[in-house]
Amino acid sequence: MEFLKTWNEALVPIAGYLFIGLAVLLLAALVFAVITFSRYNALRRQMKTFMQGKDAASLEDTLTAVLEDNRRVKVQLKNNMDEIVKINENLLSAYRKIGVVKYNAFPGMAGKVSSSICLLNNENNGVIINSIHGKDGCYTYVREIMNGKSISALTKEDEEALKSALQMEL
Repeated sequence: MEFLKTWNEALVPIAGYLFIGLAVLLLAALVFAVITFSRYNALRRQMKTFMQGKDAASLEDTLTAVLEDNRRVKVQLKNNMDEIVKINENLLSAYRKIGVVKYNAFPGMAGKVSSSICLLNNENNGVIINSIHGKDGCYTYVREIMNGKSISALTKEDEEALKSALQMEL
């Protein structure tokens, strides 16, 4: 009994402080509970909205649609890549290097009406088309080019057109 009396005498002077401290702790716990409950409700509303999806569609239906769209995009991407490969293969044989030289074949003619055009692919194979315009007509000559060199003799203008085409950078 003596112990309780001593304990009681020790607590009486600070009982007011203990009461205020406990009240502050209780108030803090109450504020924390309100904040936690409001966050829980907000998260619950977000989860409910997420699970319902648009137009009340289920999450499973939405994910299935997304996966189907993804599959279609992958198929289309593969088709596009195949087409790009074909286009690149075709470009290798296409005439991509061009050289043009306009000149006056006959003195006394009006301007540079004759021309030499060189068309080459990536491997420097192609043709030179030389069109000579004169008073009595127009004459066209075609020369084959293999690996950047002509099989037959070239005119000065043909050589200039060939050099111009060979210098083109792709």
